[in-house]
Amino acid sequence: MKLRAYLDGLPRGGVAEFAGRIGISSVYLSQLAAEQHDRVPSEKLCVKIERESRGAVPRQQQRPDWREIWPELVEIYVVTGESAHA
Repeated sequence: MKLRAYLDGLPRGGVAEFAGRIGISSVYLSQLAAEQHDRVPSEKLCVKIERESRGAVPRQQQRPDWREIWPELVEIYVVTGESAHA
């Protein structure tokens, strides 16, 4: 699931609460979700988002260069038949 879809499904006040749990402002979180100015989260932030969303927003959906950062995850995606943007 993309970050925007996840945030859209949160209850009222959920975006601010989620932003607090991952240590960023809700404004920055919204900018990341909108991919404003081609913004992508840092590697560490990707892991936090994945963890705090309980896997609903995998790091592979957050960065186009995920295969270079986490090559060990490529095999998992190939085996499960899932796909993520390149």
